[in-house]
Amino acid sequence: MQQLIQERNVSFALLTKAQTLCNTWYKLQTKSLNLLQSINNVISQRIATFDLPTTLAQHGVTPSRLIFKQTESIENSIKNMRLVLEMFEKVKNDWQKLEIEAKRHLTKSLTVIVKPQPLSTESMIQVTSVSPVQVYDMISKLAYMHKEEFAYKSTLLISLPSHTSTVEQFQNLIDRWTMESRIDDQIEQDISERIKLYKVVKKVLQSE
Repeated sequence: MQQLIQERNVSFALLTKAQTLCNTWYKLQTKSLNLLQSINNVISQRIATFDLPTTLAQHGVTPSRLIFKQTESIENSIKNMRLVLEMFEKVKNDWQKLEIEAKRHLTKSLTVIVKPQPLSTESMIQVTSVSPVQVYDMISKLAYMHKEEFAYKSTLLISLPSHTSTVEQFQNLIDRWTMESRIDDQIEQDISERIKLYKVVKKVLQSE
């Protein structure tokens, strides 16, 4: 039973790390979308500046100076986007490291001989456990998905400057950045639900 408990603890430790990486990725996604929306707003303002130079001049605003500031603002936001992409890359690399840990955990579990256990609190908690095979399957899939999504985001960011001519062009880029179709949310939800179930059952049984 002690081996099973240890195996279970490692499984949930790995899943908890996976959950943390998912949350970190979501925070970066929110941060990047805020930056992209900021760029979109400035693009809209810059287009208005091009369209209304006479009106701006009448109000004492120099159109060329305003356009320069707006372009500078866009360039600074693009620089910040590159910094965020570096953070995305770190999460992607952490996924790959976690996949290696999960593979090691799986390999080790294959050497353990599981014997039938008598009914006890621990054996009942064990029912909620996630096998090393399942852990590796979920983590390896998520690692691959985030790797693919990072590659796609990298391509989008490279093309970003060429999408700043119109609001429509840039909105199209934002829509593609937002979609994240390469990541299956269901796997992330499954991990969260398994962790939650385990904690609830463990708390209830150990309090009896």
